[in-house]
This record gives sequence, structure tokens and C-alpha cells, in this order.
Amino acid sequence: MTSERDTYRSMTALYGDPANHEGKTYAKRWKRHEWSQMVEEQVTDNAETQKIVLALHGGGIEKGTSELALATAGYHPATLLPLVDGHGHHDFWLFEGLLPCGNRRLHVTASNYDEPIANELVKNARRCISLHGCTDSQAKVSGQAPDGIIQIGGLDSALRDIVLEELSIEGIAAQIASDEMLDGDVASNIANKTKVRGCVQLEMGTRFRASLYGTDTRPQRKNTTLAKFWLLARALRKAMSRVE
Repeated sequence: MTSERDTYRSMTALYGDPANHEGKTYAKRWKRHEWSQMVEEQVTDNAETQKIVLALHGGGIEKGTSELALATAGYHPATLLPLVDGHGHHDFWLFEGLLPCGNRRLHVTASNYDEPIANELVKNARRCISLHGCTDSQAKVSGQAPDGIIQIGGLDSALRDIVLEELSIEGIAAQIASDEMLDGDVASNIANKTKVRGCVQLEMGTRFRASLYGTDTRPQRKNTTLAKFWLLARALRKAMSRVE
């Protein structure tokens, strides 16, 4: 989303504010896989095909993106156990707002995201899916699309087209983003700093994200994922498995 209302102009500024404390104000979770061909008989990424899933604004910032990022990377959001579906396991980065309210102030736009660990992870990846939340208006909620339409952006046009195809197969409404605030096509977007100089960015409306969970609260989302959640995760995982 846009940086117009961001409290902090960078992650460095956010970390430097003494009012913010890791483990209380925010949390960071990430995983970088060893570069090996097989892990427990599941294909995983190697040095040439490393992939990553991002939730830059997880937890209470853009609700529902943390859980989906974990599942897309190949881990159950509640147990963190690896999924055994033949679509591999990927690196991930999650930055999560932990405040009971007011997590919006922890939003730092992707083009100002100077987080060193996240940048290192992305730089070493070939492909990236970055998950975001937008407003229902931006997601084009209407009578024909009561949960809105996922807006797909990013500079990785090959993966972007595959993601759109896989979402369509699952019956999930999606389209290529035309709104410059959602299309994720600036080179400074952290997610575009991969080896292919691109990513796929998904912007999902509030209503759509809520529809993925039985109980849409930070403590319970991971425990109440619905069938629609897993359809979406499967589509994204299948898309990732179709590219190197």
C-alpha cells in the first residue's frame, strides 16, 4: 500500500524508535533453507532456484498475511510443520505487528523497506511472492465480487501470469493490478530485488482476508484456516513450483 500515511520512512527509523520493542511491539520471523535437493523426500530450493514468500506487514498490520505466507512457503501456520504436498518448501520473511490496536503505525512501505535480514533473503532468492492487504475499495468489492478481486502486481511477469492462471483454476477472483498504488512495479520495492529483478505482489482486500479464517483474530487465525485459505495457498504453491 501507499507510504503516504506511514509513521516511519524506513525500517531503520522504526527500529530506532525507543517506543518499539521486539517481542512486544513487533516480531520478526524468517527461515532460510540450506541449499539441498531433497529434504525428507520433498523437493526444496537450491542455490539456483531459491524462492521466498514475504509478509512485510504481517500480524495486526495487514491482517491475515502472516498465516498465508507461512502456508505458501510450505508450513502449517499453527504448527509450523512442513506441508507434504509435493510443492516444496521456501524461504520466508514475516514482520508482524503485535499491538492490541494501532498496528498501522508499524507499516513501512515496500520501497522504503531497508530491513537488512529481509533484503539479504530476497537478494539470494530467484523468485518471490509478496503478500499484502489493501482496502475493500481498492480490491473492487461489489455485488459481483462480494469479497473483492485480488490485485496482482510485481515485475516478475512470467510468474505473475502463472499465479493468475492458478487462481483462476481455483475459482479465486483476481486480475492484473492497474492501480499504481497496488501494482508493485517499482524497482525499489524490496520484493523486486530478487535475482530475476522481479516479484509477484498480491494485494487482498480486508473482506477477502477475513473470509479465509473462521475466527479473524491474531491469536485464532492460524487455528481456524478455512477451505478457501488452503485453495489460495495451493494455487500459490503450484504457481511457485512451475518456475525455476
